[in-house]
Amino acid sequence: MESEDELIAIVAMECRLPQAGDVDEFWQKLVAGESAIRDLTDEEVAAAGVPAAQRSRPDYVKRAGVLEGVAEFDSAYFGYSPREADILDVQQRLMLESSVSLLERANIDPHRTEQRIGVFAGSGMSTYLFGALRRRDLVESLGEMVVRHGNDKDFLATRTSYKLNLRGPSVNVQTACSTGLVAVHSAVQSLLLNECDAAVAGAVHVRLPQQSGYRYQVGGVLSPDGVCRPFDAGANGTVFTNGLGLVLLKRLRDALADGDEVHAVIAASAVNNDGAEKVSFTAPSVGGQVAVLSDALQLSGAKPTDIAYIEAHGTGTALGDPIEMEAIKQAYGHDGAPCGIGSLKGNFGHLNIAAGIIGLIKAALVLKHKYVPPTVNVGELNPALDLDGSRYFVTTEGLPLDRDTETWAGVSAFGMGGTNGHVILRSFERPSAEPAPAPDAGPSVLTFSARSENALRGQAAALAERLAADPDASLAAYAYTLREGRTRHPYRAALAAADRAEAIARLRAGRYHRGAEAGADELAFVFAGQGTQRRAMGSVLAEKNERFARRLDEAVEAVNQHTDFDLRTHLGPDAEVEGIDTSVAQPLLFAVEYALATALIDSGVRPSHLFGHSLGEVVAATVAGVFDLPSAAALVATRAKLMGDCPAGAMLAVDGLDAFADLLDGGSLVVAAANSPTQSVLSGTHEAIEAAAARAAEAGVRHQRLATSHAFHSPLMREAAEEFRAFLRSFTFHAPRIPLVSNITGRVLTEYEARSPHYWADHLLRTVSFAESLRTLRESGVSRFVEIGAGQSMSNLVRANLGSDDGPPLQLAQTLGELEREEESFADAVALGWAADPEVPIEEYAVAARMVTLPTYAFERHVHWVEPALGFGTDFGTDEDTGGGSGNRQAPAPEASPAATAADVRTEDPAPDDTLDGATEEIRGIVAQIFESFVGAPATDHDREFFELGGNSLMAIQLINKLRETFELDFSVKDFYENSSVSRTTNVIKALLLEEPAHV
Repeated sequence: MESEDELIAIVAMECRLPQAGDVDEFWQKLVAGESAIRDLTDEEVAAAGVPAAQRSRPDYVKRAGVLEGVAEFDSAYFGYSPREADILDVQQRLMLESSVSLLERANIDPHRTEQRIGVFAGSGMSTYLFGALRRRDLVESLGEMVVRHGNDKDFLATRTSYKLNLRGPSVNVQTACSTGLVAVHSAVQSLLLNECDAAVAGAVHVRLPQQSGYRYQVGGVLSPDGVCRPFDAGANGTVFTNGLGLVLLKRLRDALADGDEVHAVIAASAVNNDGAEKVSFTAPSVGGQVAVLSDALQLSGAKPTDIAYIEAHGTGTALGDPIEMEAIKQAYGHDGAPCGIGSLKGNFGHLNIAAGIIGLIKAALVLKHKYVPPTVNVGELNPALDLDGSRYFVTTEGLPLDRDTETWAGVSAFGMGGTNGHVILRSFERPSAEPAPAPDAGPSVLTFSARSENALRGQAAALAERLAADPDASLAAYAYTLREGRTRHPYRAALAAADRAEAIARLRAGRYHRGAEAGADELAFVFAGQGTQRRAMGSVLAEKNERFARRLDEAVEAVNQHTDFDLRTHLGPDAEVEGIDTSVAQPLLFAVEYALATALIDSGVRPSHLFGHSLGEVVAATVAGVFDLPSAAALVATRAKLMGDCPAGAMLAVDGLDAFADLLDGGSLVVAAANSPTQSVLSGTHEAIEAAAARAAEAGVRHQRLATSHAFHSPLMREAAEEFRAFLRSFTFHAPRIPLVSNITGRVLTEYEARSPHYWADHLLRTVSFAESLRTLRESGVSRFVEIGAGQSMSNLVRANLGSDDGPPLQLAQTLGELEREEESFADAVALGWAADPEVPIEEYAVAARMVTLPTYAFERHVHWVEPALGFGTDFGTDEDTGGGSGNRQAPAPEASPAATAADVRTEDPAPDDTLDGATEEIRGIVAQIFESFVGAPATDHDREFFELGGNSLMAIQLINKLRETFELDFSVKDFYENSSVSRTTNVIKALLLEEPAHV
């Protein structure tokens, strides 16, 4: 690629591999030089369905790289019924879940982004289907088409696009072992053509059952001991394993504009095919590999000597490794700076369809970390690589790279069938820029969501773990990322925190506000009454929150029109509010609570109901529109003065009323408030309250004197009530715009009551039925309460009433916590509002220069599993069935057939048929029959080579092993390739048989 505009950024990576569940674990495994291939127990192999006769053979290899958790899937997340999830191919499941994680690593919400996101991916043939087809109940209940579509790799990319709402090109790529890298090339081309703005690219391969092991065949591609040794002198085969790899690609300029993390840059990619100029369809070609490497190098604009590392296909086969190394030398040149060659297949085996994409991820990590992990299982280099005197070396030890220079790397993948892919990567350092101004220190609102309550808890746990491990975490960046870079799911949660420790504690304890689309989202504001005032309440919030400051100024100005003092003198940090006169306390509480409620509504939090305790109901009525602000200020100031002019009295909070029955009957004491089923407030003269306190102490009843100067809600307020009634007649009242619950009746206030001066005058005398009001709200579906006022006295009363009932869990927030935490408390009330309604704007509490990497979705996985069938058939062949259970039964070898050790036997051209002796003719007949069983047609021309008859290298390996079994001799691959006609093969076998008897 010639210009910066043509560079492609890798902005996110995702993988699932044996013993490595993500990219970090994958890198740790590589750096440690550890292998993920393990021994299988005989019990595991037996459980996979391998018969004893097979698994007990000396050539049966019990090793595998096992991908954990393939039976588990979060079906509900993707809208699958449990039964349909049962038959969905495990490869498709992995692709769906990993694509979600990949997009979240890139902080993209596919449901809100305007980006066109493409999908370019491939998978292996579904072996899960074999087991599904044996379940007739599933096939009959779901239908053949559903079972087929759930396992057909044609639907891998389009299923992902559909389930994740991705609108770019959606293309399946299938080129055998080069699929993953070719998918990347296809995605790059689509981005360069502006067909999409981002692209998911990669591959997945899972062959089932995983713990089955395999049978070694001499000359085949599989290792005889289950160890892959790339570039080693003893390299004798690979080990196929399972895994997934995905990358998210963007045009570099777009990635920079979006503030994405760039792991590495794709400078160029190329794809070609070997064509017919090679030994067979399945064989590699030096020419094809040289061409694809050269094309990519030329497109990248790099010099061959710029490439410091090449992640090779490196399968650990005697044929493949030397061919690949020769192609590298021809394409990249023999002279120049040293260049390391490595292969991850020693660690993880051959990941088949996913091999190329995992190689790309490794190379990107090499450039990101400036370190090349060791290539494992290399004891002595394969001399056939011919590296002596060249600039190339196998990275058998960890190799630090120069951190101060730009670094380049190449990645290769070659598919059976001849499709080759090569990608050139370049390291990337983000250009230095002027640091963005840090947001003002303050609370942040963290929001997260999930598809279920359990998954929501998983999200909280993952966030807490990440925060705990990130001492330099910016809560603002976390909040911004969660708000902008995550899909909004039905179950949601929010909390406000000003520091990391508080956020961790709340997440771990589950102290966050919750919401669900299916649940009741009703939210009530509860306004505190007299006695809850505190020094300097609202002063810190007014400095930090413009909405509150403006609303407080409005309320103070309105109240000051009707008082002989300036309310501001009682709001400052030095003002004393303990024991202040009622004529001051009530206007003070009114102004602060009105400002809190209206500022909260201005912030987008819309209450479904309002109610308050005593004076609090007056503030609630003002917010509901019963009074306008000037009228409310006048009546509150007048109400307070009239109540303050009443005879002095006292109030006592008690648990239970039984001990005071006679005092209440005598009329000297009244119940001022029924706050909860257990707590009431008594009101009366000082003498009556003293008597009640003494009675409470005598009876062992918990009690507390309230800091009030008068006996509110008692007959001592009668004179004030009458004067207040007369005062109210000059005002115009309105119907509440928001449902308002009455203190007096405990029911929703009617329009008649709201507009009646008598109701508001009697309010001074009547009992506060707070508990009954809460029952009404609960019956209306309210479970969320925001306390309007200082402290949490109202929240405590709500808990006392509803905390143990059978309704939805209570959710409470306070608008003014402790003085130093006022801003955080108000933000937490906004967070509660967001949990009830995610349309509540929280931008001001989630501001950062760029997004950061956060944990991906915590899937709630359940087992969805159909026991897999082993191979194409349902049973292995028996030892007597030399056809292996899948082909025509072959004739047994002659009774006296002796076995011979391997020998490199070269034969002369065969003699005419009429000179063949009887034994030779019998051998030749058996050989011809074996040939015919593989090519599917009579081998009438015994001099035609096997490959001319339509055979390929994979079939050849099977045929060679059939010859070995039939004649009980060591017939080498070399023998066959040099003598692959029926006639020549017959002569080799005859020579081997005559060389050494089988039994001596």
